[in-house]
Amino acid sequence: MVKGRAFTAVIVVIALIMAIAVNLLPPEKLAVLVPVSRFFEVMIPILGVGALLKYLCCCRHHDDENKSCR
Repeated sequence: MVKGRAFTAVIVVIALIMAIAVNLLPPEKLAVLVPVSRFFEVMIPILGVGALLKYLCCCRHHDDENKSCR
């Protein structure tokens, strides 16, 4: 579980750094951030659909003792 939380923390830190950089850097220097930003724009819907499919496929069929979806 620590790996998942660490990964989430890293993604949040990267997003915050990008947000601050976009506000502080001049427009000429933003060309470096565009591919990274585009990567996140594309990955968020894909990860959302994957999470929805995982929920629909395995979280509906749990017994009372095991309430987590693995």
